[in-house]
Formats: sequence, structure tokens, C-alpha cells
Amino acid sequence: MRYDAIVVGAGPSGSACAALLAAKGCKVLLLEKEFFPKDKPCGDAIGGKALNVLSLLGLEKKISEKGFLRNSGIVFSSPCGHEVEIPLLSDGKDMSGGFVCKRRDFDWIVFEKAASLCDTMQGAEAVDLIFEGKKAAGVKVRRGESLLEFKAKLVVGADGANSMVARKAGYAKIEPRHYCSAIRGYYSGVSGLRGNIEIHFLPEAMPGYFWIFPLSASEANVGVGMLLSEIISRKKSLGKVFEECLKSPRFSGRFSHARLEGELKGWSLPLASAKRRCAGNGFILVGDAASLIDPFSGEGIGNGMKSAAVAAEVLGSKLASGEISEEDCLEYEKALWESIGNDVKSSYLMQRLGRHSWLLDFIIGKAKKSQKVRHELASMIASREAKKKAADPIFYMKMLFSD
Repeated sequence: MRYDAIVVGAGPSGSACAALLAAKGCKVLLLEKEFFPKDKPCGDAIGGKALNVLSLLGLEKKISEKGFLRNSGIVFSSPCGHEVEIPLLSDGKDMSGGFVCKRRDFDWIVFEKAASLCDTMQGAEAVDLIFEGKKAAGVKVRRGESLLEFKAKLVVGADGANSMVARKAGYAKIEPRHYCSAIRGYYSGVSGLRGNIEIHFLPEAMPGYFWIFPLSASEANVGVGMLLSEIISRKKSLGKVFEECLKSPRFSGRFSHARLEGELKGWSLPLASAKRRCAGNGFILVGDAASLIDPFSGEGIGNGMKSAAVAAEVLGSKLASGEISEEDCLEYEKALWESIGNDVKSSYLMQRLGRHSWLLDFIIGKAKKSQKVRHELASMIASREAKKKAADPIFYMKMLFSD
């Protein structure tokens, strides 16, 4: 059977891409090696970019009806212990501010949308690309004892950080400076949850951060993330770093009656600062497969779902009406980086600045005292243009004299 597009991987990026291509009139096959509902290690925070794509998919009402915990702000704390609550800028919409939702639930919602619009196959692992000459023309799929072949005009690699499509294309190089590792667990009985997501720059986790993302009044996604290069240089397991964060004087009391539900899980995050190639002859990459994790926050769903929307916008109509060329695929790559490139550069700069404890102490300390600085930080979180201020020395001079 021949399709317009085969999407490998049914996470949020893959399912969104499949659904949006199908909405453009394309015949799409969506492959997933596991079965829904399924867990996916993640921080579970769903932000503004993802909300925009959920709107394109017509899922706002369904998401709202599920009653996931909305967050209207972020709590930051600095290495020396300064803490400030930053309200996120709101556009007045019902879904503004984002929310926290277990991936087991969120991924299934987006997958169900895709399944209503295109062919899907679960328990189907794509193991190799099929080439016709130098052009990717389909995939080989292992399902149970069978090895199947499916052909398509376009193969979309949405199969995560260890993407088969990226590996077969030669685009899966690991650069420790642009790779992050994280570990998280679900904890009940956590005290002091306020409905805001929390990012704490603890000395134990620097350069990186410890997070507490509330799922309810007493349950939270709790984790820590660090650059792979730092983990290698320290020769210390991330699990040990996480344990130290929980036992630190600032948090031991909040977790004194907390209980780990299930087990700790770790995963890898290829950061967008590496700018991996994400298109070639007959194929494109989206989401983690394209190395689109935000370098500062470590959040990948937003850029991932954004890449799905860009792919559908650039290639959807062409796929539905005829063949596509390598140049068409490369046009997707160009459009994607025009859309997210400046944001990624700003986030990478913020990541590098975040290595300096004294700077974090200064900024968060000033924000604690000054409403003006809190507003500036809220703008930097919510606005792509405002993030550019992080590169301007004058910005820090203004903060120095803010009251």
C-alpha cells in the first residue's frame, strides 16, 4: 500500500504531524512501536507553543474538559536561596499559562485525534528505511513475527531522541555539550505546592536545575536535568544528584512525608542548540528526532509540535496533489529554523548565562524585590523578542539600578 506520508512515532509531534497532514488531504500512515496508553518520561509541562498547535487540531475543548492543572506562573529560586514567583503573561484565553499533564494522558489525546483522520498501526516498529535510488521511499516494519513494507512519497521521522530515521540518514550524532539527561519521578504528599511550576537552581544540580511541576494539590512531577558533558566530567550519576536535591535543606521538609509513586525514570534530550539537519531526499525529522529540545528549559513538546505544524504547512498540499522533491523537504527545514531559530539562540544564551551562580543570585534576588524586574522576566519567558535582552549588557545595568 502506498501513502502520501508515513509518520514513524506517535508521540505528540508525530501524531500532530499525521493529523495536520491528513487535514490537508494527505493519505497518512502513523506507526507506533508501543501500545497506547503508554508512559513517556518527561517533565509533563505543556506550554504556549504546544497550546497553539492544539488549537490547530481543535483539541482546546477536550483538553479543558479533562481538568488538567493549569499554571499561571513560575517559581524560580537561585543557588543562594533567593526565591521569586513570576506570573506568566496572559492573553486572556482559557488555555493561557499552560498546564501540567502526564504524558500517558496527553499523548493519548493527540494520538486519538490522529487516529480519527489517518491509518494507524500500534505495536509496529519501523526498523529500516526503503530507498529507491537515493530517495527514501518507505519503511520496513516489524510487527510480531512479520516484517512488512510500506511505501510513501514522504517519510516523517518522529521517533524520538534515538530516531531510526535520523540514524539511517546519518543525522544522529551525539554531542555531549548539546545533550541533556534527566530523571523524574511522581511524588504524592509533597507539601507547599502552589499551582505554579517550580524551577530551582540548586548548587547540587548546577549547571542544570531541579524541578517540581504540580499535577494536583499534593502530587507532582519531580526531577532534575543536567548537560551530559557535565555528568561525564563529574563522574556522578544523575540519580545521586537527584537524591542530593531531595535531601537539601531547602527541600527535605517538603518531601518529609512524600512518597514515590512507581519508579524513577530517566531519558535523554538532544538540544536544539546543536542544530541537527532535519530533512533530506524523501524524508524529514520532527520533534526530538530533529533535536529540537529548548536549550534553556529542556522542554521539547512545544518545538516538537511546532515542527509538525510547519511540516504540514509547507508540505501538506504538495503531498496531497503530487510528488515532492528533495528541495521541498529542504524548504521545510528552512521554514522550521526561520520559525524557531531566534528563540533557540536566545534560549542557548540563557542556558550559558545560567551556568553562573552569581548571575542567577543577582537576577532572582532583584526580581524578588522589584515588580519591574519580575515583569521583565515574565516577558522574557513569554516573548521571543524579549529573550534577546539576555544578550544585552545594558539590560543588566538597568536591572542593577531597578527598585
